Amino acid sequence: MASILVVGSDPVLLEGVSQTLIAAGHQLIVAHDIKEALETLHGVRPLVALVNRDELLTCGVFFRVPLARGGALLTFRASDDSGAALPFPIQRATLAELQLPLERKRLLTLVSFVENRALVCGREDDENNSMEDRAR
Repeated sequence: MASILVVGSDPVLLEGVSQTLIAAGHQLIVAHDIKEALETLHGVRPLVALVNRDELLTCGVFFRVPLARGGALLTFRASDDSGAALPFPIQRATLAELQLPLERKRLLTLVSFVENRALVCGREDDENNSMEDRAR
């Protein structure tokens, strides 16, 4: 079960995405813009940030949501939205761009991938720390 931050301004799209993610057993934090998201987090570090690309274009390269170790940024746009390209620094930081609601299964697959990656990262860190403790 992953903690997921969902940021977007379309209430109908957010509701559909939220229902899909909750049905898969994930915990959600929903915000209508990035400012609200940062205020809502209160120190929580979500594993995945799913952010509307228009919000990222508005915010620019100043988007800084603290993610959990092994976490990822995913962007989305509405099915009928073509939109301008994201700035290169945001493209590099983004694992994938989704076209919602059409790519809900891809969203679930990506969240599962990130969740598994985070588990592997955590285990490796625990194993390395245990080896260091034994060496002392």
